[in-house]
Amino acid sequence: MSPKVFIIITTWNSERFLSDLFLSLQKIDYPKSDWSLVVVDNGSKDKTLEILRSWQVKMLNFSTVIENKENKGFVVGYNQGIEYALKNKTDYIVVMNDDIILEADWLNKMIEVMEKDKSIGITQPMITKYPEKNKINSFGNSYHFLGFGFSQGGEMTMKNYFAKNRNANYEPAYISLATAVMRGETLRKIGLLDPNYFTYHEDTDISFRARLYGWKLLVVVNSIVHHNYTFPAKKNKRRYFWLEKNRIYLMLKFFKLKTLLLILPAGLVMEIGLILFSIARGFAWQRLKAHGWILFNLPKILKVRREVQKNRQFGDDKLYEFMTGKIEFQEIDNLLLKYIGNPILNLYFKFIKKFI
Repeated sequence: MSPKVFIIITTWNSERFLSDLFLSLQKIDYPKSDWSLVVVDNGSKDKTLEILRSWQVKMLNFSTVIENKENKGFVVGYNQGIEYALKNKTDYIVVMNDDIILEADWLNKMIEVMEKDKSIGITQPMITKYPEKNKINSFGNSYHFLGFGFSQGGEMTMKNYFAKNRNANYEPAYISLATAVMRGETLRKIGLLDPNYFTYHEDTDISFRARLYGWKLLVVVNSIVHHNYTFPAKKNKRRYFWLEKNRIYLMLKFFKLKTLLLILPAGLVMEIGLILFSIARGFAWQRLKAHGWILFNLPKILKVRREVQKNRQFGDDKLYEFMTGKIEFQEIDNLLLKYIGNPILNLYFKFIKKFI
């Protein structure tokens, strides 16, 4: 008998993705008696629920749809599914976006790696783009010491990426929850996703907690899924609010006071750049709202910070081991950042790393 697995998917007006997703779910070669599907719907107004019910008839191991009357967010939706799976004594929990298409053997390869090494808490597969399957969406994620996260290898072809970089399993800074496998034991010890994020940086948070509590993270290179992902080219002011607010919240939650003081000079310089960026892009009000949220919720932030600091087994050096001093967003081609900002930031990062 194979380990018991629950696959958790959240949906929200997802009808355009569900056909490709479920056709690939049907082809998974992991024993059907050993995996179950739970979908949490966040108040869809299109035909999502109708499509889900039709697939329940076709798939015997798809018995559970949790229906929310409103959009409670990515994080709360996942947590509802995770709680359900943990109550049913699962060995592993898969969290997956609704716009994923799976290779048949992807889950077998993930579980095989995690069964061989019980210290691995969270893994992700190689995530490519769809339909451009030769392009990388995420081969693990990088984390800049000032709080910016970005996909490793994003937008590069696999051939070009592997010609320059690793072509093997490795420990990333953090795991992408577009598709991830989490050990049930890990979640029972470190807790669920933090609902203070709603969306964005929740994957960084749970990866940091896992690492600080003694678990390994891993990207499994020969396990492949595809992501029907398009980078949001249009201005999205709400998105900027979540990204900025969650970036600051995460650093205040995890980094020790000494670390915060060490990164402060570079952080202040970066703040000037971010202020100018927000004004130029029309995000200034969202930025003010993000900082206002931090100030208004400071007592709550200090409470979760105390919890993390009390339970962690390692210092910030355990996190900094996997960080970077360069900002390398594949969607951004900025000569000032490339030739001036990044070299200075990277030099500063290497300097303070010695003291963390």
